[in-house]
Formats: sequence, C-alpha cells, structure tokens
Amino acid sequence: MTGLLRAVTDDRPSALLPLVHHRPFLAAWPDRDPVPDLELALEHAGRCLPVRDLAILIESALNLGLLPRSGVDALLARLPQRTRSPLARVRSDAQSGTETAVRWWLESLRVSVRAQVPIAGVGRVDLVIGSSWVIECDSRTFHDGTERYRRDRERDLVLRALGYTVTRLTWEQVFVTWAATEASLLAVLRRGDHRRRLAA
Repeated sequence: MTGLLRAVTDDRPSALLPLVHHRPFLAAWPDRDPVPDLELALEHAGRCLPVRDLAILIESALNLGLLPRSGVDALLARLPQRTRSPLARVRSDAQSGTETAVRWWLESLRVSVRAQVPIAGVGRVDLVIGSSWVIECDSRTFHDGTERYRRDRERDLVLRALGYTVTRLTWEQVFVTWAATEASLLAVLRRGDHRRRLAA
C-alpha cells in the first residue's frame, strides 16, 4: 500500500512526499485513541523520518516547552542506535525548523557553528559560522510586517559594521530550493568569509 504525505514546516506545505507505513510498529499502538501523545508520535516519526527531520520536530517541541529534556532522553532510548547517536546533540533554543535544518547541515560539514549567539548592540542571532558569518533563518511568523522588516535591516547594518557577513535565508530557500541554496552557501564557505577578522 502506498500513499502521499504533504510535508508541512512553519505552516507552509512543501512537495508531496511518499507516505511511509511503519509496520509492525503500528500494530503495537497502545490504545484506541487515533491521536497519540507527543512522545509516541515522535517515536513513530523516529522510525520513518530522516534524522534531520526528526531533529526539527524534537527541537521545536523542546523550544515550545511541549517536551521536557527527560522526555527526549526517554524517546532516544527507544530508538535504534543509528538514529539515537546523532540526536544526542538536539537543542532547546532553536527558534525554527529552518534554523535546525541549516545548523545540522553545517555541522555535517564539520564547520564551526554556534546557535542563538548574543551580540552586543544587536541581540541574539540565529547562527554564527566560524568567527564572522551570521545566518538568520527568516520565517513569515517572526519576520513579516513593516516594523520587523525595519528592525532586521537595522540589525544587519550593525552586524556589517562589526565585520560580519550577513545572510538571510527563507523557508523556501531551505526546504524548496535547497540545491541552489546549498551551492551558494558552499561558495561562501570556500571563499572563507566566515574566517574574516571582526572590527576592533
């Protein structure tokens, strides 16, 4: 039996994906309630989603306070080792699935990346790569509207004055046109923009 699932992240649908039926685990459903609790849903997701996508779900649940760290530990203990090991690095401060996806990609390249970094005169930025490259992962939820648009540009100007290279990525660039986005980000890495010295 086959089917399609429309993936949704940040309240926006992406392309149709194959629906993965995870027998025999479905036969072990603990009760007749068609809506499982969050930990059970995440456990089943852990058996059919790529690790990065499961990390997005877990980090979102942690950030929203829907899942305690102890719940993550219990969840990981029930998953296969190949899934459990990389998920040991999930964080509770990721502000969006887009941020998680980009951070995990950078970590897979063994690039130095820090998340939710406070910078004087700016506030927190999503990601700092190396010493001098800031990536902000913008979703409509938090970056729509004239006032937010203005504040974002003010922050970017201060960051540039401090010597940072600033890149803003949209949900579509990360989840819809990733191949082109990845090529552009790799070009920045190869050029070494993330290793520039900051202003004194």
